[in-house]
Amino acid sequence: MSDVIKFGSGLLGNRLIIYNNRVEIVTGFWPFRRKRVIPFSNIASVETPQFLNMVVIRTNDGKNYKYSVGNAKKIQQAIVERM
Repeated sequence: MSDVIKFGSGLLGNRLIIYNNRVEIVTGFWPFRRKRVIPFSNIASVETPQFLNMVVIRTNDGKNYKYSVGNAKKIQQAIVERM
């Protein structure tokens, strides 16, 4: 298994990077770039709504992170395999 899996495009401003121990969500362009880091120990569940091509990551503290870039099933499968 490779160490890093990347989804999305840096040119469009949205990117999701899956490491062995965490998920990083990077949104926005240069002056307004926002980076969220979610450790696997804090993830409660990973879901894909039925008719939407997005991933919903629910954490143990009750927060929901929604990410939509395409390939929702592949993103969900990559996160679940590494947990």
